[in-house]
Amino acid sequence: MQDVQRHFATIRDGRWGSRQVHYLKTGRGPAVVMLHQSPKSSRDMLPAMLRWRDHFTLIAPDTPGYGLSDPIGTDCDMEDFGGAVVEFLDALGIERTALYGFHTGAGMVMEVARQAPERVSAVVSNGYVVMADDERADFLKHYLPPFLPKWDGSHLTWAWARLREQTIFFPWYRRKLSARMDYNVPDPASLQSAVVELMRAGDYYRVAYRAAFEFRGGDVLTQINVPALITAADPDPLSADLKKVTAKSDMVTVGAGGSVEATLDKCRDFLLLNAAPEPPPTPATAPIPGRMWNEMVAVDGGQLRVRRNTDVDGTTLVVQHDAASSSDIVEPVSHSVVGHRPVLAVDLPGHGESDNTIGETNVTVARYRAVLGQALDTLGLEQIDFYGMWGGGLVGLDMAVAEPSRVRRLVMSNVLYHSDEERAELKAHYTPVWEPDWYGGHLLMIWHMMRDQGLFWPWFKRTKAGILWQEPYIDTNMVNNRVLEVFKAPVMWRLAYQSHFDYPTHDQLAAVTVPTLLCSPKWDPN
Repeated sequence: MQDVQRHFATIRDGRWGSRQVHYLKTGRGPAVVMLHQSPKSSRDMLPAMLRWRDHFTLIAPDTPGYGLSDPIGTDCDMEDFGGAVVEFLDALGIERTALYGFHTGAGMVMEVARQAPERVSAVVSNGYVVMADDERADFLKHYLPPFLPKWDGSHLTWAWARLREQTIFFPWYRRKLSARMDYNVPDPASLQSAVVELMRAGDYYRVAYRAAFEFRGGDVLTQINVPALITAADPDPLSADLKKVTAKSDMVTVGAGGSVEATLDKCRDFLLLNAAPEPPPTPATAPIPGRMWNEMVAVDGGQLRVRRNTDVDGTTLVVQHDAASSSDIVEPVSHSVVGHRPVLAVDLPGHGESDNTIGETNVTVARYRAVLGQALDTLGLEQIDFYGMWGGGLVGLDMAVAEPSRVRRLVMSNVLYHSDEERAELKAHYTPVWEPDWYGGHLLMIWHMMRDQGLFWPWFKRTKAGILWQEPYIDTNMVNNRVLEVFKAPVMWRLAYQSHFDYPTHDQLAAVTVPTLLCSPKWDPN
């Protein structure tokens, strides 16, 4: 991310209990906290962050329930989200900051300025919602249908069409010439990124959206007593709301922004004119007792997301996921250990929420093992026990052979152990290349591929010979989670599988010298 660092802030025993907030940070100078639109995450702030980082220390959190931040409840209004931002400032030790928000974030930052003006040097709202009562009722009725996984994957095609439609009409459900927008339809890669963000939020996507529509934005402007700018780029459909501002305090400036770039420059200049102090250094991520908590760990070439628990002393158990997976998928196993011994689960490079620090050439199990070793060194873990599932077990096996003093005991479940003929077949067919189609057809391809893994072995042998004669493992939420993992690792899921199929499991098992257990549930065809 070009020197943009990722962190987790821990809020202990706050208004909504203990929770974590994921955020991006870059630049130096006066503090600016940046809040994104729904249903996206802090990633949506990256273009502005890269444009402004020579002027400010920029901090962009995932708002509660979006991206990787814990939610705060499903019945929340903008006052709640504003309070959650103040808790985030407290967690970072920021006493005073400037605020910048876009669309949903524009309402949130204005609410923070209303609630806690002593914490705010200036506030900028880019795309501020000001609605009449009839318009508000129409949006609340039509804009936010539920987003729930369906057994056939149809929720994904709906999401694709919905996100595409909102670049054609505003609001997206009003398909008339009067609602037509003068926009290019985003390219398939951009739409795919938006689908991933929506899947991260799930049905919670409606919570902050609803709060933004219910927010009485016009009334709040009369209560603002810090320097405030309300603006919008000319192509933004919310630029029409600038004319709806009929009353405001003397501290509020309302004005059109011009082009997208000119609007960002106008916002930057206003923030510079009303700068806040530089923020304190980034605090270390604090643990949360009783649960797996998140942390970003630096390795060569980027950062890895880890989930861990350190409630008790002892040798740490590493729980390692397989290809097309992450620490989220193995969380039930990890959590079962909490309170009994320290436990750690790491998103391998290019998987889950970790940076791809090994690239897309010469991807091997040994390279995964080396990066994992770096993370363990950073965390000060000289000796571990290792539990790996499917290809994750191969990473543990490679570590046990290469660093026998590091691995005390090794457990490999669902072991990938195939003949040369089987390997060749799996390499040829198990991991098809895919990329986003303009019409979203790839979504159903991946859905049925992951669902068929619970019906056939291998999944691509959809014949009598491939039937798995057992209770189908096709839980809709499970399939949805695995599909999301493939979407988050669009290239690396395939390369990781290929590295697992290439791995000399037989030879390495013969070479391992630490106590090793191979096991598998009855339902696993491996």
